[in-house]
Amino acid sequence: MKKTVPVLLILLIIPIAYFMASSPAEGDNGGTDGTPDVPDVVLKLDKTIYAPDETMVLTVINNADSEATTGYAFQLYRLENGNWKEVKLDIAFIEIAIIIEPGRSWEQRVKLSSLNLEPGHYKIVKIVSFTDPVNKMAIGMEAWAEFDVKG
Repeated sequence: MKKTVPVLLILLIIPIAYFMASSPAEGDNGGTDGTPDVPDVVLKLDKTIYAPDETMVLTVINNADSEATTGYAFQLYRLENGNWKEVKLDIAFIEIAIIIEPGRSWEQRVKLSSLNLEPGHYKIVKIVSFTDPVNKMAIGMEAWAEFDVKG
């Protein structure tokens, strides 16, 4: 019985410590536009409302201490009945790794006319990767921003 109590305590403490370490601080909802804080990267749009024929300028800002890597590819989602539904894009992306130094940013222009978007509320998502300096492992995350298309 004496050996059971310490083992049970350890089994309870580990998940609690993990939850506390991985949960955002109170009032912290991640980076701008819903992007997670760690590593610190932000996806910003030049506007929040677009006409279907405009060009969107999105900026990936690297506030982390290490290089960030992204590319031209993105996913697009439309809010329908309270759920995000992926928009099938009929476009091809150039596969080039874009390296963003710490404290720097990178801009990408997206011609909305080539996406044939209907009016609605959208979310654009980009994958950004970092190398964890401690483990030397790649960490991939989603950076995203919401916008509206008006008819």
